[in-house]
Amino acid sequence: MSTEDGFPGLLGIKISAMRHSLDKKRLAWIIIATALMFASAICGLLYINAVGEISGWVGLPEYEGYVPRLQWYAGLWSGLAVIFPFLAALILGLGKGAEPRQAETSFPTVITGPEVSHEWTAATAVFKYLLRVAVAALASLAFMVVFILVAVLLEKMGVRAH
Repeated sequence: MSTEDGFPGLLGIKISAMRHSLDKKRLAWIIIATALMFASAICGLLYINAVGEISGWVGLPEYEGYVPRLQWYAGLWSGLAVIFPFLAALILGLGKGAEPRQAETSFPTVITGPEVSHEWTAATAVFKYLLRVAVAALASLAFMVVFILVAVLLEKMGVRAH
């Protein structure tokens, strides 16, 4: 059996696989989208830090001048934390081919589908984008959780940030 057709799986079942299913352009878009998700997580953590400082400094006369600046930064961080997953979802959609990749078969396709209206394809595109937004937001949240867990672990080990 050649490696182009597939490789044997468990119990001798043939698993067909495409050799180069992720091209370099697509990989670059995925890396950029992942960086945006990570940036979203960092902005979310900076927003939490700014809100904590604001609530701790409100009412203290020596920090009264810093509160408006911190409020501006909190607005900036929250805006970036919200916008970055949407941009990441948009970038995740870039680099895809117009047609889905399918394995070549030696027999003709006998199943045909009904004609699809333009409204349905537009709704499908919107649904796919919203699904990518959900994935990007969950990935950003996962980055935040991992960052917090690593910080807590380092704190428990005695490594201090300051």
